[in-house]
Amino acid sequence: MGSPGPGLAPRDNQVVIKDHPLNPKKLEVPGKDAFWVSKSKKELAEWFCQRNHQHGQDCFTVKFDKQNGSPFKSAVFTCDNNGTAASDEIVVEPGDTIYEYRIQALGKDDLDPGGGVQK
Repeated sequence: MGSPGPGLAPRDNQVVIKDHPLNPKKLEVPGKDAFWVSKSKKELAEWFCQRNHQHGQDCFTVKFDKQNGSPFKSAVFTCDNNGTAASDEIVVEPGDTIYEYRIQALGKDDLDPGGGVQK
């Protein structure tokens, strides 16, 4: 799992998490409406913290606990000590469904992006 470097656009299956530049209580996912993973390529969704802080396992948690559930075997993903997290196996068929999820980080409001599964 390789983090997109500064200034580089993340791939469709990658989500970069940053502090909102104008509101210290908010997170943002710059330039992304939703991630897309390929079932046929057995891709994982990957989340990368690029916040200005010390990364650790309490950096962020990803929770697929919204209306459509999780497209993955698990519904919760916790970052590692490097500020990265990855999903596990895709368990739904490809389609147009957007799976809403929450990114939670200590001291921040929840961020509610989405993601989907394509062929």
